[in-house]
Amino acid sequence: MRNDTPQRLDPLGGMTARLFVIGSAVVALVVAVTLSLSTFDQLSAPVLEVAALLAITAAAGYYVRAASPFRAPFPRRAYVVVNLLGLAAIVLNSAAQWGTNEIVRDDWPPIAFAVLALTFGSWRPGWEIATGTVVATLTVGTIAFVQADTFAADVPGLVFAILAATPILATGAAASAFSRSLVGSLLDWRSAGAGPATSETPSEGDGVAARASHLVHLEDHVYPFLERVAETAEVSADDGDRARVLARELRTLLVLDGERSWLSRIVRTTDDPRRIADRMSEAQRGLVRSLVTHVRNNAAFDHDRMRLTLRGDEWEATCTIEVPCDAAHNPRVQLAPYVAVARSVFGTVSWQIARGAMAITVTFDPSTTGSTTR
Repeated sequence: MRNDTPQRLDPLGGMTARLFVIGSAVVALVVAVTLSLSTFDQLSAPVLEVAALLAITAAAGYYVRAASPFRAPFPRRAYVVVNLLGLAAIVLNSAAQWGTNEIVRDDWPPIAFAVLALTFGSWRPGWEIATGTVVATLTVGTIAFVQADTFAADVPGLVFAILAATPILATGAAASAFSRSLVGSLLDWRSAGAGPATSETPSEGDGVAARASHLVHLEDHVYPFLERVAETAEVSADDGDRARVLARELRTLLVLDGERSWLSRIVRTTDDPRRIADRMSEAQRGLVRSLVTHVRNNAAFDHDRMRLTLRGDEWEATCTIEVPCDAAHNPRVQLAPYVAVARSVFGTVSWQIARGAMAITVTFDPSTTGSTTR
């Protein structure tokens, strides 16, 4: 649980969280520009103030980019970069007002940084957020304490330090608590919902029921024959011959169906000579099924020409889904949920839409994630 994050446990929830990131980035920039202009008379080095504004802009822009579902999961590196850029804005703004800053409450960097920090809880573990919050709080508090002599109010420097650091401390603590609470709830939900593996028997919704299937044979031939026999009082010699033929055909189809992988039951064209798909985990199979269903039901794709190729060895394997798509459509936004979930259940995910075709490639370790269930 220590390194679990809400996004890893609930990738689709991360898509909603990104909307809040965009909103917080906009609010942070509005606060920065507005308060910077209103305190222009307190600046002693305007160039440094411009640099501070550029730093908070870079922090907000990088944050929004890193929170994209196509770049999931949100990495520790991105969290560190956003924090460093936010702290750079704080230091540069303080340097721009050094010796001329009169009121600590109207300094915009702590407020803008706090607005961004409020949404950290969706992306990183609680302990990481708490660590970043402590560093930022000490930085802001120390700077305010050192500047205390220039402020108009005649109060102890510690008061200015607490006043300046409170926004970051409050939002950071809230984000850390949110992350810990949500991770705990998601893990509890997973534990409560854990159950036996689902059957790989194809359903009507799979959309690719081959006519050679034993289920189709039963429905079209065996059941009608049995119903007719049940309605008659006698069984003729012809009925006996017919029963033997149906039984022989059914045994043959059962063998053929048993040799087909679950993947070949949902996609007509598969290339998996080593049966690597059978070693995918349940979560990975579920993602592939969902993506195939999405492609089949989306007018942007020519699903009849969809192809799945699996290659690899005992330790590393790749699965590539290729399907032609209509250049007049842009399926990128609709694919975002599937890419986000794929990044949480596969090792790596790469995708591209070019030259009238979409290709998504995922990697996984068959030795640890798989099952030989067919």
